[in-house]
Amino acid sequence: MTVHNPPERALDSQQAVDLVVALQRCLTRFHADQAAPPILEGEAADRRAVLGRYIRGRGARATLFGQSLFSDPAWDILLLLFQAELDDDPLTLEQISETGRLSLNATVGQVGVLERRGLVYEYRGSPNSRRRRALRLTPLAVDAMSSWFTLTFGPDA
Repeated sequence: MTVHNPPERALDSQQAVDLVVALQRCLTRFHADQAAPPILEGEAADRRAVLGRYIRGRGARATLFGQSLFSDPAWDILLLLFQAELDDDPLTLEQISETGRLSLNATVGQVGVLERRGLVYEYRGSPNSRRRRALRLTPLAVDAMSSWFTLTFGPDA
């Protein structure tokens, strides 16, 4: 799909962001109607093991060099949610915070950003606490993470 904007009507940055978010939501709805993402088929156990080693390696890196040197909480959250997706087990904000060694405030803020970008959704809410709501990756995010995984570790991993 190509969007044509005449030169005299340039989009400001907020309009451009809104357009991208709207497109992501359309793609998410499209993917939601499709079958399970390909990463969940076949030898998912091997992929879970490779992904687990990668996540542990990132944790070791943070321990050896300090948490703030390689600070990338949004990516860490996506990795944890992707691993949870492979296990078919949604994570709560508290679990993400504890596992990712992030403060709860940082986790809440980053999850909010990921939700606005159409990458994460609330799978199951908790009437007692927002921290206990279960989160999952959207089909669009699963597809993107699957592509990253294949590009990074190869199709046989």
